Amino acid sequence: MDYDFFNAFTPRIMDVVKRDASFFESFEYVLAKEKTGLYIMAWVYAGRGNMQLDETHTDLKSGDLFHIHPGRRMVITTSPVDTLIFYSIHYQSGLLRWEGQEAIWKQSDSPVPLEQYQHMGEQSVLRDAFIRLYEIWQEKHSGYVWQVKVGFLDILYQLTRYKLLENDEDLQARQIIQASIDYIKQHVEDESLNRDRMAQHAALSPGYFSILFKKHTGISPIHYLNKIRMDRAKELLRTSRISIKQVAALVGFSDSFYFSRVFGKETGMSPRDYRNA
Repeated sequence: MDYDFFNAFTPRIMDVVKRDASFFESFEYVLAKEKTGLYIMAWVYAGRGNMQLDETHTDLKSGDLFHIHPGRRMVITTSPVDTLIFYSIHYQSGLLRWEGQEAIWKQSDSPVPLEQYQHMGEQSVLRDAFIRLYEIWQEKHSGYVWQVKVGFLDILYQLTRYKLLENDEDLQARQIIQASIDYIKQHVEDESLNRDRMAQHAALSPGYFSILFKKHTGISPIHYLNKIRMDRAKELLRTSRISIKQVAALVGFSDSFYFSRVFGKETGMSPRDYRNA
């Protein structure tokens, strides 16, 4: 799972629409775009049809979910009998990453890292979520854009959970990484904890361990270790009056100056400023 992407993913919701029999009738049952201009994520509620993306054809039916990124030739066809009905979220996409207190924005040029087409079957949670977002968008009460954005992110969360649970081949790898994360949390105070020792605990070579760890967390083992350490340090700074040197020692740093540099890089603030904030 590409958690690095999802950590930075920042959608801008443009529209939430319902395509049904009345819509398709007005277009003679063919929805064609020579070049899509937005990202589209859609849930097929009922009916049947066919979707062509560039040169690839896919049959659509109730319980299907698909998403499309800009620049694709899209043709969706259906018929007066068993007309396709789907709800879709149209959005723009960007990636927002933080380096200290500086926010770095990048326009996204790639789709959400999930399957372009999935048959989800009777996933009532997802079906109901799409319908509810459409209703919120139509009602346009105060804060509707924010509500739809949060709901869309929850849909993505549900999809990532579904993908993880569905993929039995990755089960053992996920268990190894979770055990490694537990090991990190148990030894957060140990200054000697490093990648080689984590890999040894997982019974993997250091190189392969790093690849596997990043695949399942989005960051390197050392980056993850430092994040856990900095979270613990923030807790100690908030809830105690012990010295910065003592805080550093309790999260695995014998050098309090180096600890302060790492803390500053992670949060954009010195430990003292964070405590006073």
